[in-house]
Amino acid sequence: MGEPSHEFEPEPWGEDAKLVDALGEQGAAGFRALLDGFPEPVGVLWALRDGRDAIVDFTFGYGNPTIIRAFRIPPETPDRYTLLEALQPMRGSKAFEAYVHVCDTGAPFVSEVTYDTPFGDGYMLGRFVHRVARLGDGVVVFLHDVTDERRMEAELKAYADVVAHDLSQPLAGIAMLVTMLEQRPEEPPAAGVLRELRASSDRARELIEGVLGYARSGELTLERVALNDVLADVASDLRGAIDAADAVLVVDELPTVNGDPGQLRRVFLNLVGNALKFRGDAAPRVDVSAARREHEWVVSVRDNGVGIAREDSSKVFGMFSRLERSVEGSGIGLAVCRRVVEAHGGHIWVEPADGGGSAFRFTLPVAPALRDTRP
Repeated sequence: MGEPSHEFEPEPWGEDAKLVDALGEQGAAGFRALLDGFPEPVGVLWALRDGRDAIVDFTFGYGNPTIIRAFRIPPETPDRYTLLEALQPMRGSKAFEAYVHVCDTGAPFVSEVTYDTPFGDGYMLGRFVHRVARLGDGVVVFLHDVTDERRMEAELKAYADVVAHDLSQPLAGIAMLVTMLEQRPEEPPAAGVLRELRASSDRARELIEGVLGYARSGELTLERVALNDVLADVASDLRGAIDAADAVLVVDELPTVNGDPGQLRRVFLNLVGNALKFRGDAAPRVDVSAARREHEWVVSVRDNGVGIAREDSSKVFGMFSRLERSVEGSGIGLAVCRRVVEAHGGHIWVEPADGGGSAFRFTLPVAPALRDTRP
């Protein structure tokens, strides 16, 4: 099994004069040496005070390579942003008040927090146990990533709910139909009974295959993948549905990335297939494009369908999430998309599209140029 590729290589932020003031040159060097190799994100923030000596913001100090890599933070961040400028949701939040309290009193602070938001020119994504301690006239923040643990807990609960409800319904239907057949062994089964039996068994198989597919969606075999070739395969696979819906699929020039072609095909199959399924009054139109941003590509799949409310934009990626019950489906497809994209080192989100519909966007690391190995 291939390992996910993270092409974003962190660049150090340089010297932190306030760290030297707080710890001395030898202490600052030891502090950095210890945390440079630390496997979890660590960052230092220095208090920014007003004329009354009240903390109104924090400036960025030392950040270890893990935090720079995890949140894709460019080295210009300390010069370009303060904490509240880089992380807008912190403004007026309890977390910011806690940072101020730690800095003023020395009392440590521990909480669990979810990030899914821009961070200056980077992006913070995940659920973390958040530990904050005072360091001079500032704080040091340790983040312990519990995203996978919390997701597994939520998915196990969701799976139990499905087994208790969604999966039990078709199985109960199968059992009832089989009982009917057993009570009349001398009569050939009616066509309607056979159709219901087939539909119930198909529904049960769909759920089981969906769960197995989700479990395998984090397994990658990496190679160079031309996304236009992937979309050509997807268009071929969905040709019947595209023609039946009188839909238009427009694909711009897409990049070549390092990825698993089969898993990326599943992402596009789900996104384009959903655009055909959740259509509006007009004939479906799906536009696929990509734009370069720093060390990653942002791939967009935009449709003119019924759209997704902003308050539901994070729910749709949950396991077994089905916002529209009138449309057939298992509610696993977008969870698979999220799992595949994150295994590739990216993140996925949805936002309203201009003019109606939805724009699903996900990031993939930029593939390094191939080396010329000719003699």
